Amino acid sequence: MALVLLPPVGLDEHCWDWLELPVPAIRHVYSGFGSRPRDGRPADLDVWADEVAGLGDGEPLDLAGISMGSMVAQHVAVRHPDRVHSLLLGCTGGSADPAVALGRAEAAEAGGMTAVLDATLRRWFTAAALTARPQHPGVGYARATLLALDPASWAAGWRAIAGHDVLARLGAVTAPATCVAARDDLSAPVERVRRLAEAIPGARLEILDGPHMIHLENPAAFSAVLAAHLRRHGLPPCAHRASTAGASPGAASGCGPGSATASK
Repeated sequence: MALVLLPPVGLDEHCWDWLELPVPAIRHVYSGFGSRPRDGRPADLDVWADEVAGLGDGEPLDLAGISMGSMVAQHVAVRHPDRVHSLLLGCTGGSADPAVALGRAEAAEAGGMTAVLDATLRRWFTAAALTARPQHPGVGYARATLLALDPASWAAGWRAIAGHDVLARLGAVTAPATCVAARDDLSAPVERVRRLAEAIPGARLEILDGPHMIHLENPAAFSAVLAAHLRRHGLPPCAHRASTAGASPGAASGCGPGSATASK
């Protein structure tokens, strides 16, 4: 199996740096985000899902995502069910509000990333994390990454999110799924994630303390849920000890040295 980590809108492979991963992981980056330039294809969840389905050299995929990353994982599961071994879906639902998503795209197009930064961080983190001194590392990373982002890429991501609605198709998903909700999540409240879990046959619901960017503010709790999910669905402890080139800080621990490569 190949573990693939799918980031939220606006972020890149480094959003996972604070996790303790039990195995090496492919840290996927969408076109137009991080250091990956935009390509000629439309920013579309189905397009991104098709790309993700091609990762892993043919191995079954354990897909783990947060927010938009979880949306992409759902689209992989309904479009390429034979490629998915398991799903860990964090802080999202089976559909999105198009008006809200398009409004966020338009705000960045009109005013740039500085115009949307503060509101975004307030949705993503708790007040305690935002006001922490010294600065909370997850908040600092998110702030710097968003300010460096091309507003057109941010807008394209939100326009892709506006088209997310697979709720009626999730009943056909056969891969085992764990849905992760965060108690202080303003964007995907617990009940929204609960509805997602109820739509996927046999899905498990985990509720953690933390906000929308649970992996950045409470990485220990998210790491534990991810590790338990992988063990529950057939991954033996220390299954992948071998390191490969391209390891990122904090990419793996617990079973010894691990690695993570960014797919672009």
